[in-house]
Amino acid sequence: MKDMRTTPHCSANTLTGRSGDQGDGTFRNPVLAFDYSDPCPIRVGQDYYLASSTFQMSPGVPILHSRDLVNWTTIGAAIPDLSVLAPEFNWDRMDRYGGGVYAPSLRYHDGLFWIFVNCYTGEGFYVCTATNPAGPWQVRQIQDKNGQPLRTTAWTDPCPFWDDNGKAYLIASRPGSHWFSYLFEMTPDGSRLLDADVDHMNASEGPYAYPNGGTMVVPFHSAEGNKIFTRNGYYYLVHIEFLNKGQGRGTYIFRSRHIYGVKPDGTPGKPGDPGKYEVFTFGPVSDEAYAQNLELPGQGGFVDTPDGRWFWIGQFNRRASDGRLPQLLPVTWIDDWPVPGVDVQDGHGRMAWQLPKPIAGYPACTPQGSDDFTQPVLNPRWHWNHQPRADTWSLTERPGFLRLHAIPQLEPGKFFKTRNVICQRHTRRDLTQVTVKLEMAGMTDGQEAGLVHFGPGNTSASIAVRKTGTSLAIRFNKADTPTDGPALPAGTPALWLRSVAGFDDQCVFSFSTDGQTFSPLGDAYTLVGGGWRGDIVGLYTFNNQAEEGYIDVDSFDYRF
Repeated sequence: MKDMRTTPHCSANTLTGRSGDQGDGTFRNPVLAFDYSDPCPIRVGQDYYLASSTFQMSPGVPILHSRDLVNWTTIGAAIPDLSVLAPEFNWDRMDRYGGGVYAPSLRYHDGLFWIFVNCYTGEGFYVCTATNPAGPWQVRQIQDKNGQPLRTTAWTDPCPFWDDNGKAYLIASRPGSHWFSYLFEMTPDGSRLLDADVDHMNASEGPYAYPNGGTMVVPFHSAEGNKIFTRNGYYYLVHIEFLNKGQGRGTYIFRSRHIYGVKPDGTPGKPGDPGKYEVFTFGPVSDEAYAQNLELPGQGGFVDTPDGRWFWIGQFNRRASDGRLPQLLPVTWIDDWPVPGVDVQDGHGRMAWQLPKPIAGYPACTPQGSDDFTQPVLNPRWHWNHQPRADTWSLTERPGFLRLHAIPQLEPGKFFKTRNVICQRHTRRDLTQVTVKLEMAGMTDGQEAGLVHFGPGNTSASIAVRKTGTSLAIRFNKADTPTDGPALPAGTPALWLRSVAGFDDQCVFSFSTDGQTFSPLGDAYTLVGGGWRGDIVGLYTFNNQAEEGYIDVDSFDYRF
């Protein structure tokens, strides 16, 4: 019988590894101790949904679901095949580390779920729609005013808005020398930006101007993380300033009674001629670029409850292996300004690490976890490093197992050119243990398969089994440098590979032939992130001698 239990958390120390639902009616931040960066939450009825960045990982834009804002499960993804965006995402290119899908915005409008997303590396603006957030989703390239595909370089962090008067808008940013936020007029179906010209928007020198580049509404450098909404007759434009060249690094809210602001004479701003906005900050800002000592979590979004309460879900980055983690804070409305945090003083809230759950009565769960592969479809918590080749994995060739087929690496000896890597977000806790059970009867000469930790495009380490001729041996890889371990006894039917890591980011690999006694191999590996992602844990296989061989994965036991 496959045992897929997840062990309890290990410590109540705020600064270490315990987070999420505490089982006593409270939760601890980070509410999600996984790298769901650039979180964008919404509510539809009694249900909450959240979208997040995925960069080069496939499928793109995971959709999480919750009933209490604390416990989340993964229910689907908006872009199941990243190769529809560009061939560089595909298994035969693998050329989008640090690029790809940035900061999506999730909305519900006119009976549809909408995701607007930009691909930072030149693929441009996309809109995805679905009647069911679990999918299927329709993915379309947005067009400019001339009907040309908006395949632009560097534009990012879009958010749509549909006004009560029937007009629609999209706000987005363009990192670079003119790194500001621009508001575009949009067709209500999201298919076209009415004041955008793709050639103008691809001009690297900028600035971008109406009627070909929208209207600059946030004239402060490094503005991104855009969100837009209304309440009580005000339009709110939310953004962060990523660097320290504008107002200072921090999170800002602009508001006005008119979407384009108000002119000095009191008349509304308009496209190409915006007015001014009132400005509010979440808290003290920093004059340090990339500062991580801000008092409140930054990029994220507001969400309300059916009984009228509001919350902020934003990200913190501890500059460690866990990436950017969503935090959940209550919001107090003061003079029609949303103030996240607790102990509000002088118009600013403070960070809270432990709080009552917003909605009681729902069990604890997490969006990442164990798998015994007994279902006929892959659990949506899994993702792949770039778009996989469809025939290199199967849940049906041997029911109850995940079969991974070996194909050559794009560049022999380079892990980041390994074309069959399935993975999950790793969580940084007091103790995190991942154990995978492999059956090796299908392995062939030259094949390697293993358990890996990696910071995308940065560095990696793995413990693996390798077949040479008819012999099997254990191997430890660190930064593409292999260290050979012991040979396995002839006829060994199964192998358990394990990684154990603590809050100090030190990870130790080990192996077992009986699932009981584990032997360590290799030096401790310091978990790191890479390409705007935290550490990722996964399984891989390749064979650089021939396109043959497979492994059967019996179980993936993820304990934290």
